[in-house]
Amino acid sequence: MRKHLPLLTLYVVAALAGVLFSRVGTPLPWMIGPLVITGALSASGLVTVAVPIRTRPIGQVTIATFVGAHFTPDALHSLLQTAPMLLTVSLFILVAAILVAQIQRRVYGTSTVTALLSVTPTSPVEAGVLAEHMGVNPGPVVLAQTARIALVVTVVPFLLQLGAPPGAAPLAPVLHHGSLPGLAVTLGGALLGPVLFRLLRFSNPFFLGPLFLAALFSSVGLPSYEIPGPLLAIAQIVLGTWLGSSFRRELLEQRGALIGSVLLSSSLLLGACVLGAWGISALFGAPFPTVMLGIAPGGVTEMALTAGVLGQDVALVTAMHLTRIFVIMPNLGWIARVTHRLDGARRGRPEPGE
Repeated sequence: MRKHLPLLTLYVVAALAGVLFSRVGTPLPWMIGPLVITGALSASGLVTVAVPIRTRPIGQVTIATFVGAHFTPDALHSLLQTAPMLLTVSLFILVAAILVAQIQRRVYGTSTVTALLSVTPTSPVEAGVLAEHMGVNPGPVVLAQTARIALVVTVVPFLLQLGAPPGAAPLAPVLHHGSLPGLAVTLGGALLGPVLFRLLRFSNPFFLGPLFLAALFSSVGLPSYEIPGPLLAIAQIVLGTWLGSSFRRELLEQRGALIGSVLLSSSLLLGACVLGAWGISALFGAPFPTVMLGIAPGGVTEMALTAGVLGQDVALVTAMHLTRIFVIMPNLGWIARVTHRLDGARRGRPEPGE
């Protein structure tokens, strides 16, 4: 018990930050509060406790189940009519990421592969693994991906709260949210989803597995159980604390030159996404806040949760992120290789790993 005391203390401090941020009316307080306080304590060196990565699935499963339960039959029917917009969002953010990566490479001299894998929105773990496979240092890639997600999670809710037009679409009601059958169905999806998706070797099984089963059960009309508010808050505290703990002082000192490039690329990509969301929402007649959350270069877990908390169309936001995952992740490897070959041909340099 004593060896876990520092970690438990950190969670208590993170929870108190969530309470404070909630009292002052911050959007997504139970995630942003822990993220800010944990990030500040870790970056300053006042806290050196390592938050185990195995704590992240606790938050992922809870939030995935919450999100999936809102894929009602009506929501799914509406979703099937938005396929052109989903593909447009995915292609836009891929092109924007490639352009921003080139700017980062020219300004900071970052290698082509490192810049592309750092900027393109995907899982930090998946990006790091791909970096290793391509023979480049995964450290800067993982740090850049994590920092971008933290920045987006912190900034986007404030942007929407301050500047978005009113009239957010309410969440689709969960069917029979207090029933015992609904509880059984919800628990079944939450427990079986990760197991099934790990067996099938899907990436991010602790989010995509429960999300898929919860959405499947809800879309065919099976009863679901509404995740209680305190449990949802705990899930956010877990995720926010884990994200904030990534900004360790020694890592930031070693990668000091990387911070500027991360801030530049993240800001440029976020700015491009704001413009893209404005254009796509006008083109397809969709609400700007919903498109903004769907196109934002954050993690699907965090953006889906933000959509739910801010009263946006959770199903549509999640679908935009999942479409982006299935468009970008299978193609990122060959795009990075082709980009590097073209760059190497211009500079006469060998490809990484050769």
